[in-house]
Amino acid sequence: MRLALRAASLGAAAALRLPDPVIRAIVGRPVHVEGAQLSPTAQLLIALERFVPRSEPLANPDMAAARRDYDIVSSVLLAGAARDVRVHDTVVDGPRGPLAARVYSPPGATGPLPVLVFFHGGGFVLGSITSHDGVCRFLSRHGGVRVVSVEYSLAPEHPYPAGVDDAHAAFRYIASHVERFGGVEGAVGVAGDSAGAALAAVVAQRCVDEATTKPAFNLMLYPAVDGMSQHRSRQTFASGFFIDSDLLAWYRTCYSPDAERLFEPYASPLRAPDLSGLPPTCVVTAGFDPLRDEGVEYADRLKAAAVPVTHLHREGMVHGFASFLACDKHARRAMRDAAAELRRMAAAAWSSNPLNHRS
Repeated sequence: MRLALRAASLGAAAALRLPDPVIRAIVGRPVHVEGAQLSPTAQLLIALERFVPRSEPLANPDMAAARRDYDIVSSVLLAGAARDVRVHDTVVDGPRGPLAARVYSPPGATGPLPVLVFFHGGGFVLGSITSHDGVCRFLSRHGGVRVVSVEYSLAPEHPYPAGVDDAHAAFRYIASHVERFGGVEGAVGVAGDSAGAALAAVVAQRCVDEATTKPAFNLMLYPAVDGMSQHRSRQTFASGFFIDSDLLAWYRTCYSPDAERLFEPYASPLRAPDLSGLPPTCVVTAGFDPLRDEGVEYADRLKAAAVPVTHLHREGMVHGFASFLACDKHARRAMRDAAAELRRMAAAAWSSNPLNHRS
């Protein structure tokens, strides 16, 4: 099974590297929704997905198998991303004991750099340091930061708020021991994709609420910020666009069996009554994503709260596009834009802190 999964994933990665005209000949007419056109690589990925023999969590209650397969597919699709980035594994303190972490440094980097604490996506149920290794390599290399990717407790074994508590404790630990991670106080940001982006938002919100050291910046990739969302994009892209409504509903049930708790701001950061005081934030949304509209609304609310915000909307992309950046030229281009904004925010945080001028 694992060999077949790896082989199918390798085939998909090779197909995604074909020139756009060849891909268009394979997939046929472009897909248009609400005036936007799906990228040819995304259209091919959707067509190929049904041929990848992985354990589907909805059909197979074996969570270990589902997580293993998720990691295999992600690792294959991200293979080769920023291989020259230096990596080492470590641990950080969590609320219930040590949490595994992986540190990424740009090639040739010496001395302190801004630090980015990264939380992986996967619906709060799947994903790991392994699944997002290539994403973190890319962000470190092109964003000019040291990335610390942190494991957190996954549902359903550890439902909300376990993951939130882990993410918050990890950020607090890294921010207070920043020299250990090759950084300097005052230039530690947060980031994540999908569920991980929600955790990044909640960490920032909780730090503001508790009047503790907050992240210096935040990069949110296609964020899942409303667990009870009724946004239009949830219906428009309910099926056929890589992640469907049934899977989202299953993630939601795993994350919080008590649906009422999903109305809490630390479960659904879009529902926070006040977003003022949050750090400079870049919100990246995808045009063919069920989570599109909640991400757009979150960016709009940040702007209304006078938070410095950049909203990068990539209309041809599907949810999860960062995980295809090694083999999908369109995803890679979108991630280069995100990394450029990360570099800008990190540099601004670095230069605004007098402590950092010593280096």
